[in-house]
Amino acid sequence: MTEHRGPGELGELGHLAGQLGAQSWYWDTRGNRREASPEALVAVLRSLGAPVESPDDLGELRRFVAADRARPVEPVVVGHVGEPVELELRVPTVGTPDRVVVHLRTEEGQELRFEAPVGDLPETDRRVTDGREHAVRRLRLDVGREVGVGYHSMTVELGGGLHPSTLVTAPRRVPEPAPDERTWGVFAALYGCRPDDTAGPAGPDVSDLVRIGGWIEGLGGRVVATLPLLATYLSEPFDPSPYAPVSQRYWNELYLDVASTPELAASERARALLDDPATRRAAEELRTADRFDHRARYALLRPVLDELAATCVAAPASTRQPFDEWVAAHPDATRYAAFRGATDATGTGWHAWSERPGNLPPGTADSVEARTHLWAQWTMARQLSEVAAGLEARDLRLYLDLPVGTHGDGYDTWADHDLFAWGCGVGAPPDDFFSAGQNWGFPPVSPLVSRAQGHAHLVASLRHHLSAAGVLRLDHVMGFHRLYWVPDGMAATEGVYLRYPADEMFAVLAVEASRRGARIVGEDLGTVPDEVRHALDRYGILGMYVSQFRLPEGPGRPLPRPDRRQVASLDTHDTPTFAAWWRSDDIALRRQLGLLDDDQAEADRDRRGADRAAVEQALRDAGLLHGAADERSVLAALVQLLGSSEAATVLVAVDDLVLETDPQNVPGTGPDRPNWVRKLPCTLPELFADPTTEELLRALQGSRLGAHARASEEPR
Repeated sequence: MTEHRGPGELGELGHLAGQLGAQSWYWDTRGNRREASPEALVAVLRSLGAPVESPDDLGELRRFVAADRARPVEPVVVGHVGEPVELELRVPTVGTPDRVVVHLRTEEGQELRFEAPVGDLPETDRRVTDGREHAVRRLRLDVGREVGVGYHSMTVELGGGLHPSTLVTAPRRVPEPAPDERTWGVFAALYGCRPDDTAGPAGPDVSDLVRIGGWIEGLGGRVVATLPLLATYLSEPFDPSPYAPVSQRYWNELYLDVASTPELAASERARALLDDPATRRAAEELRTADRFDHRARYALLRPVLDELAATCVAAPASTRQPFDEWVAAHPDATRYAAFRGATDATGTGWHAWSERPGNLPPGTADSVEARTHLWAQWTMARQLSEVAAGLEARDLRLYLDLPVGTHGDGYDTWADHDLFAWGCGVGAPPDDFFSAGQNWGFPPVSPLVSRAQGHAHLVASLRHHLSAAGVLRLDHVMGFHRLYWVPDGMAATEGVYLRYPADEMFAVLAVEASRRGARIVGEDLGTVPDEVRHALDRYGILGMYVSQFRLPEGPGRPLPRPDRRQVASLDTHDTPTFAAWWRSDDIALRRQLGLLDDDQAEADRDRRGADRAAVEQALRDAGLLHGAADERSVLAALVQLLGSSEAATVLVAVDDLVLETDPQNVPGTGPDRPNWVRKLPCTLPELFADPTTEELLRALQGSRLGAHARASEEPR
């Protein structure tokens, strides 16, 4: 990117790029206007499907933009339940058609028809695209309450052509907490949980979420939160990051609760595998290790899964009926399983296969490996549904996380290759933490293709998560508005922001959340444009408050407090733990990893010392800290501060309860710093029985009850 380039330098290229959603400039975190290079814009436009190879290909670009801008009706139209739909039509001013007919088929199969003379429709605008003038006319569809929440097929008959579209009829807001709701919960990375020695092969599994729920329920907690539980590559290829899932629509079989499967009771061979002395020794070594070994645990678990899947498939039809019915109701799961079987057989992602995307290598379509993956998905879907139902029966909610992207060598990019904008990776522009910017490595979804598909991938991803989640966090919610695209071969500083159809995507979110009755949380941390937070407010989506980012503005100033539209926590999986932040251990680690030089580290330590002093003073002034300011007392005071606030929910990480200093993840690092592997220093039963932890959480419950009482007394 180039700073302070003149506004007209990109000329028509910048104008045409803007028509397709590519921003030719943005403000960086230091207030500098940073403009895209012509080469970066061309690369982004090419990834969108525009036939351009250089900034000089303006004629081809004009025609591409004209085709996109001159369509008679948008591919997605948003309406709201019980309200008329305002349909915007683009009609040529020369040779204007006489009539327009709209055919609407609802999700329930009801057929509706609307017809009107084009000349009678109010004209709201005129646009000229590539020398052709169109009038924008508005047709009001009085659908009433006959068209309920959902996705409806619409065809516009105009000028002799048939133009398809998807009507999304959504509530105006997602389900929300009551104004006086003041709950709390705990956050735990499932791989980091240490079950006791009675756990399955090396543990942990989804049943631990139920155990955590039972623990906090007795103390007044209402939310069990964890990292994404989506499928990842666990052998070859290998990438265990929960934020690089193989698919956004399938669960991670690593967390399957083997002991509770009916197939285990029916499979003598599976039980023999688990009882084998060598297996027991390996499981014990994995259980007691300080790091979670994804690859080793999967290698131990996989033969057992193979046997259980074989037992299910070989069972009599009457016994196998639930499995067969699930497979019939989820046809894409068979394709997913075949894909995973092919990656198992080849030891590679699909880019290494000779076949085109969407095809499988010979001999892999109906393999033993595919059978295991299909059974595992059925079992994980059933178990997570049972986990969610069990929690909700006790008035608790499971809080899951939807990553912003998917693995470039994974199932989603193979199964729907054209949906993704190849030639670019999603990332973030330079900021105070990453001066070189970031490239997260996965391909972005093309907004043009997503709209043409009625946002089917987004629908499926949300529906998958909400089959279990009572609360869903959207990673990098700014992606509903814009994403930072980094062209392949260019530095992350050269990225370009690409706009997304926010209203359409939020409407899809409102449909899926309303059907589930789920709360939605948007990860809105860092530099987020005001329009994003305005949209969260407009749709009833909760934002996030993280204490490490909300420090006193100076000595003697109070700590900012969260409001009722936020989920509050001390930290996140991408930040230092509380104890590491308080000790400045994170600065030492970043220096050790080469992310800071000596001068930067010294300056950061000085700032941290000032921040600690300001936090301590603010807590004393608030009457929450007395005596020595050690880690435990400051932690308790900060948790009390959050608990007494207006925040809808307060989440406390179990890492902080045990004063863990090793982070789950250090952004910007790779294999040189193992991420997503650190376990708790104690077992779950030991955590549950710890009196210091219980005292802190009981105090949190008391502060939450006080906050609820105050909110209940406020006038509505």
